[in-house]
Amino acid sequence: RIDSRLLERAYAYCESVTAINSRSFHLASGLLPDGKRRAARALYAFCRVSDDIVDEGGGESKQELAAWRATTSLVHPPEEDLVAVAWADARLRYDIPLRYAEQLLDGVATDLEKDRYATIDELAQYSYGVASTVGLMSMHIIGYSDEEALPYAIKLGVALQLTNILRDIAEDWARGRVYVPQDELAHFGLCEDDIAAG
Repeated sequence: RIDSRLLERAYAYCESVTAINSRSFHLASGLLPDGKRRAARALYAFCRVSDDIVDEGGGESKQELAAWRATTSLVHPPEEDLVAVAWADARLRYDIPLRYAEQLLDGVATDLEKDRYATIDELAQYSYGVASTVGLMSMHIIGYSDEEALPYAIKLGVALQLTNILRDIAEDWARGRVYVPQDELAHFGLCEDDIAAG
């Protein structure tokens, strides 16, 4: 059990992280009942911190991500890490499998080692890690009535990630990353010079 005052602070902090970083998710999660809303925003904050460690962490990203993985797998994370506290409570309260969180962390860690994808199959595997896992964790919070829903969550996650990739081509290029598969670029007579030229 986590102290109720600490939990209030932790969930309030996750709400602010969500409000600042994603107006659309903040608005959509606001439609959920109170407990689910708080858990969804804790999930968002967990994902946001995970992503930011990789995108903004600098030379220590691998170590920071490993430390974050260790912290967020704890039932009782350090009290000063409000996102980890709220996430631990949400994960346990809604019985979210830890393996989904681990798969997400594996997915974001890919960006530390890989900046090009040869095929759509490679990109789909990456998209599962960084996006489908979020849908699978969300399902435990929101609820679902049948296991048959799981493949649809996986497909939706991949589709949403591919949409983000197409939206963020210039931003990703500035970070040294090209997610559009190399064989797709070649098929349409494009190369990375075309991306560089906008």
